Amino acid sequence: MDTLPRWASQLKQRHPDGAMPTREAPIPTWLADETARTPLWYIIRGARETRQEHPFLLHEEIHRQPDQWGEILTGYWPVVELIAERIEEWGIGRVIVTGCGSAFFTAIHGGFTIPRIGGLQTTAVESFELANYFPLVDYGMTLVIGHSGTGGSIETVQAMQAAAARGCKTLAVTNTKETAVSRASDVSLTYVTSQECGPCTSVISTRILLQTMLAAAIGERSGFEGAERGAVRESLAGVPDIGREFLTREEEAVRDLAERYHTAESWLLVGSGPNYFSAREGTLKIEEQAILVGKAYRTGDFHHDALSLLGPDRVVVAIEAAGQANDRVVDAVRAANEGHSPTVAVVWSGDRTAEELHVVADHTLQLSPGSAELTVPIPMTLVFQLLGYYLGVTRGFNPDTLRTDYEPNTRAWLTSFPLGTH
Repeated sequence: MDTLPRWASQLKQRHPDGAMPTREAPIPTWLADETARTPLWYIIRGARETRQEHPFLLHEEIHRQPDQWGEILTGYWPVVELIAERIEEWGIGRVIVTGCGSAFFTAIHGGFTIPRIGGLQTTAVESFELANYFPLVDYGMTLVIGHSGTGGSIETVQAMQAAAARGCKTLAVTNTKETAVSRASDVSLTYVTSQECGPCTSVISTRILLQTMLAAAIGERSGFEGAERGAVRESLAGVPDIGREFLTREEEAVRDLAERYHTAESWLLVGSGPNYFSAREGTLKIEEQAILVGKAYRTGDFHHDALSLLGPDRVVVAIEAAGQANDRVVDAVRAANEGHSPTVAVVWSGDRTAEELHVVADHTLQLSPGSAELTVPIPMTLVFQLLGYYLGVTRGFNPDTLRTDYEPNTRAWLTSFPLGTH
C-alpha cells in the first residue's frame, strides 16, 4: 500500500479485501464497479467532478497555464540556479534526458535545447530503452534527467535506478511531490500543477519551461556563449503574455478548424528544430482527446515519408521554422496542397517566414511575436491542446477521460499499468 499513488491507495482502502489488479486480471469486480461509476481518468487525476459536455475540466486546465508559467518565472530562477550549481560541482559533461509518453517528448525537447543553451552534450532516450539498453558513456560524468508528471511511471523509475546503479548523477523533473522517480534521484525539480483531468497539459508546458530555465542557468555558470542563449531570459519573460493572447485571440479559430475537419481520418504534423517536440506532443494530444490517428514528421522526413499519404481526409499542419529552414516547411505545405490535403500553418515570428506560410496555407494560426525559436515550444503547447480538445468535443468524445469512460479502454489501461505503476 505504501508504494501506491494516493488515488490508488484511496481506492484500495475502500475495498481492503478486494484482490489487487494484475496484468492477467487487470480489473477485478470491485474496480470494475468503481470505474463504471467514475471513469478511471477522473479517479487517477483526483478530479473534483465529472462532466459530460463542454466546457470540460480540461478546458480550464488549458487556460490556467499562462499564469503557471508566470509563477515559475517569478519564483523558480533561484531553484534552477542551485541545481545548476550542483551540476557544475558534479563535473557533468554529458546529459541523458528520459521519460515515457509525453514525458519522452519533453526529453526530446531537452535533447535539443540543453546543448544550445547550456553547452552540454545531451541525448534523449525513452525510459524503457534506457533501463534495458543503457548507453556506454562515462557514467561518473553523466547526468540523467528523468521527466514524469506523476513521478510514478514505472519505466522511468527503473531507468533512474539503472542510472544510479552505474554511478550516474540523477535529476527528477516532476509535477508531483514525494514520488518514486524523485526517491530514485539525487535531486528533484518539482512544480506542482495539481492538474485535475485530461491528458498531460500543464505538466508538459511547465516542465519544458523549467528545463529551458535550467539550461540557461547551466550555460551562465559555465560561461557558455552559444549564439542562441543570450536572449533566453528575456524571451522567456514574454511567454505568459503570448499564451494569454493566443487563448484570447485564436481559440475560436481553433474551434472552427476542428469543426470543419472533424471527419478527417488523420492529422500529419510537421515541425523542425525545437518544434519537432511540438509536433510529437501535438499528435499525442490529438490522439488522446479526439481518438484520431496523428503522426509527427521532421520537415525533411515529411518530404520523404508522407507524400503518398496526402489526400482530402488527411490534414497537414506545418509549424514555422526560423530563417532558411522555413523554406522547406513552405515546400511541405505546397506539396500537401498539391496532394489535396487541407493545410494549416502555425506561425510565431511575425516576419517574412510567417508571411510565406500564411500565403500558401489554407488556414493560419498565429502566436504573437516575441518568442525566440528556442522558447516558442512553451506557448506552442496551447495550439495543439486546444485543437485536440475541440476535435474531441466535436467528435463526441470526452477529452477529460482518455476514453476511460469506455470499459475496454479502462481494461487496456489497467493491463498496461496495474495499480501503482503510473
